[in-house]
Amino acid sequence: MVIKSLKIFTGIGVFIVLAWVIATIRVPRAPTTQPCTQEWFSYLDKNYFDISDGEGHGPDVGSGEWLGAVEVKSGLPRQSLLPMQQRCELIQSRLESRTYIVNRDRRWATSF
Repeated sequence: MVIKSLKIFTGIGVFIVLAWVIATIRVPRAPTTQPCTQEWFSYLDKNYFDISDGEGHGPDVGSGEWLGAVEVKSGLPRQSLLPMQQRCELIQSRLESRTYIVNRDRRWATSF
């Protein structure tokens, strides 16, 4: 009887965790705004990758350091020697060619 109850509670716990993970996953679309504009930066910050340390600290949105972190999280190498506009266009191209699954609560993203 105890084992049966344990299995039921474990099943309920697994269901709750899976439901929470599924509820917090998003599949964002690539931005439709011009790359390297404030609107584009804001869209990426809101819909794709959490660049902060989890407590709201991190590079300013749109800065070179922030852009480098977005490059890495999107699977691109850091392109800090390229002009900012070219870096943004490379990121935009990557976002258009891949499908990203993002869970900002768990601070992870994957793509295919």
